[in-house]
Amino acid sequence: MHRKLLMVILIATMLAATAYPAVSVKADNSNAQKVINELEVMKTDKGSNNALTAKVSRAEFAQMLINLSSKKDYITAEANVSLFSDVKKSHWAAGYIQAAIEQGYMSGYINGSFKPSQSITLKEAVYAVVKLLGYSNTDFTGNVYTGMLKLYASKGLNENITKTAEQPLTRNDCSNLFYNVLTATNKEGKVYGGTLGYTVDTSGEINYLSLVSSSLKGPVIAKDDWKAQIPFSLAQAKIYKNDKTSSLTTIDQYDVIYYSQNQKTLWVYDTKVTGSIQSVGTNSLVPDSVTVAGTQYTLSTAAVKEQLASGGSFKTGDTVTLLLGNDNSVVYVLGLEELNVDVTGLVLSTGRHSVTNAKGEYVNTAYMTLVNASGSTFEQDYDSTSISYTSGQLVRITYNDGVSTAAFYTPVIALPASISFSADGTSLGDYKLSSSVKILDYKNGFYTSLYTNRLAGAMISSGNVIYYKLNSRSEITELILNNASGDLYEYGINLGLKSGSGSTFTYQYLLNGKSGTAASSEFIPVDVGPLGFLLNGTEISATMKLVSTVVKSVGTTYIQDSSAKYLLSEKLQVYFYDGVDYSQTTLSKVSNLAKYKLTAYYDKSTALGGRVRVIIAQNAE
Repeated sequence: MHRKLLMVILIATMLAATAYPAVSVKADNSNAQKVINELEVMKTDKGSNNALTAKVSRAEFAQMLINLSSKKDYITAEANVSLFSDVKKSHWAAGYIQAAIEQGYMSGYINGSFKPSQSITLKEAVYAVVKLLGYSNTDFTGNVYTGMLKLYASKGLNENITKTAEQPLTRNDCSNLFYNVLTATNKEGKVYGGTLGYTVDTSGEINYLSLVSSSLKGPVIAKDDWKAQIPFSLAQAKIYKNDKTSSLTTIDQYDVIYYSQNQKTLWVYDTKVTGSIQSVGTNSLVPDSVTVAGTQYTLSTAAVKEQLASGGSFKTGDTVTLLLGNDNSVVYVLGLEELNVDVTGLVLSTGRHSVTNAKGEYVNTAYMTLVNASGSTFEQDYDSTSISYTSGQLVRITYNDGVSTAAFYTPVIALPASISFSADGTSLGDYKLSSSVKILDYKNGFYTSLYTNRLAGAMISSGNVIYYKLNSRSEITELILNNASGDLYEYGINLGLKSGSGSTFTYQYLLNGKSGTAASSEFIPVDVGPLGFLLNGTEISATMKLVSTVVKSVGTTYIQDSSAKYLLSEKLQVYFYDGVDYSQTTLSKVSNLAKYKLTAYYDKSTALGGRVRVIIAQNAE
């Protein structure tokens, strides 16, 4: 038995499957800029200045209006007539100006000019966007401009805009105005952005996640001349690999790439799964899934469905490598002739099952379940008559002519007895960590994935390193650790021995404020109080004794005693103890040291990667 401890990954700047969160942005100037830039509203044929403080000309504004309208895809810069004395049909914005005039969004001057280079004023811009929302001059009594400016304010079109009626607008002003228009209701009471087909959330805001997702292109497989498939220069492109900021040099062969032309950004993923095909969907002509190494994966591209369809490139029993995309679905399949890989992992459990052999016959065979550095689990069959495996052993799977072979693996650990992660978490000793490094912490069948910054600055011993793999740049791409973080344990209160007889001892505990009991085959020689537990159902697999210190000051991410600071665990447990019972509380409620005495319990020092796991509060004497 084992339990997988999942790490929750927060994507702040990418898709997650991508990097962009769906947020309400109406009152946030920077996010409004992102939405408008994604829609390319501010983009003009002139090649406008990108400085937010630059003033916007009437010609530029005319094209921006068209960009924000349902006419966007039907209007070009070309015009069939010269409408104004200063706008010949050869003018770069002639077609957009003509369209803005015909739609009633803008107008010229009495002397027959348009003044295309003159800055657009707030009054003129408001007139245009109010018309864009479906209103006409007859909807206003008295002075039309005055009525429109009142509507501009009442609809919230003035969010983040401070200009008066006659003042010129900057690119920043126009971005905010256009975003406010998108989120405002038109004359018919419908959110304008929604009428253009953009996703609007329940609060009436443009859903940025859906917006970016809709513009995302790909996947592109990094092979052959893949760069030619990206429709923009990669020299200045932003690149994220596995949701971390990266660079072009980190993109390896057979990585999966998505891109946004508007954002000039690449999102790169390198998750691969190698094993034998056990089954392919329910429809052999148009398969929707594939099962490899005991796990079923969804097929998400036409190319991979064709590869796995009846008569395609691959069939049941073939050993393949699946390339997974940003949502962990399969986008492409590689055969051993393209990518002959080996897979290294730790044995979690063993068993027996029925499988189909190359002849299509059902056979019973032994198998083991392994976990690799990325935290992915997979099954591997083996001959139990000649070898046996137990939990925790490191195994390497190799492939030869489509046949997989499992064997014990003893890696060469060329590391000093003590070694430290760099302060920024980007290297381990003399080895740089790949931007897409996979780190697994393991103990007794329990495992968890770690971020590189989790052990930043921490010193570990070479005995904490079970396995590491280097790429062609001598960067660590896979790292399996032996309980280096302490995060595998659950921390709470040992309430003491409940019963014990022979080789079985039952203990009571508090975890996350809830009481329970669990059995141990060994006596736990610790007093009642804070303790770390590895719980396998109702069995105690291991315990972690904690070190105590008296708290002298409390910070947001740390506590301090008389001599040192100690970082707090993200899963810090805080209890108030009245001398008889423990009740769960929060640190903010007991942080007044004049009122409460606090004792912190940590697994090891921060310098070794430890954290404060439990804090006990008592009334100050």
